[in-house]
Amino acid sequence: MASAELSNETIPVLTKTITQVKINQFESCGILDRDNIHNNPELAKQRLGTTYPIASGRMSVAFAAESLRKFFGAEVFNHTGTVNLKFLRPVKEGDTITVGGTVNSRQTVENGTLVIVDLYCENQNGDKTAVGQGTAIVS
Repeated sequence: MASAELSNETIPVLTKTITQVKINQFESCGILDRDNIHNNPELAKQRLGTTYPIASGRMSVAFAAESLRKFFGAEVFNHTGTVNLKFLRPVKEGDTITVGGTVNSRQTVENGTLVIVDLYCENQNGDKTAVGQGTAIVS
């Protein structure tokens, strides 16, 4: 993708509804075989003070990456893309998470143009659940 093709300054908005089934599927790669804060309300209450299990922050990272892949193109993002988020509040079953972002800057680098996108994740109430940046190098 040429730098000129990035004239649209916002990334595609992505919305995901969070269910406990989706949390369990996401976590099934390794920790679902034991109780944890993602599948056990009592353990989440003990460790976090919540009354509910929380979704892994990695789910928000995956959602942001999906949106950035749509913006940059899979080939570009899969080879040069990054996502870095700071988690601000828990995401739980029943939440609807929206990911969006705006191009912050473009910097000439050896292999092309580094595009930096300011990212956010927010719930159905408009509360930010995560903020950060994503990048990719376009030629």
